[in-house]
Amino acid sequence: MRNSKKGTAFLVEFRDFIAFLQSLWGILAGISVLFPLSNVLIKLIPLRRLHDDPAGALGYLTPDLITVVATLITLFVVLLTFSNRHKFEALKERRLIQRQACFSFAFGLLALIIYFTVYFGIYPLYYEPYGIYYGDPRWLIGDFGLLLSYSTFFALVSRAFMLLGMIEYFGKS
Repeated sequence: MRNSKKGTAFLVEFRDFIAFLQSLWGILAGISVLFPLSNVLIKLIPLRRLHDDPAGALGYLTPDLITVVATLITLFVVLLTFSNRHKFEALKERRLIQRQACFSFAFGLLALIIYFTVYFGIYPLYYEPYGIYYGDPRWLIGDFGLLLSYSTFFALVSRAFMLLGMIEYFGKS
């Protein structure tokens, strides 16, 4: 009997999520989970290793690993935001949700700027002057900075789309 209630609750949540994804912003939020994967094809945001030609900034972590982690974090943020939708419904004021969406988008762009700064500046400003060469574990400092800022960018932009989708979703219900 208890499993039946859990199954019913799951189906209700799943139905609500599908209904949410049918809105314009919901579609964009759903697609935004795939943004890190699309960068593999489009290569709009540079993501290369130090020994690649042209050289990138990654030492130990691979671009594929960073892409997978960013995609998982983005998916987690989308699902977490949707699961907390009742908190946003309680706000009821579009202005507050829009403000949170704008902050998410702005901080996402800030994370992208940090990513580019680390990506293009880590070698000439940190690795080269301090004699950090191939095999040095200090390369992980740059790698984790890139991983964090890259993942944060995609997660916050997806969260902004989710919040805008919540406005439309609550307007229909």
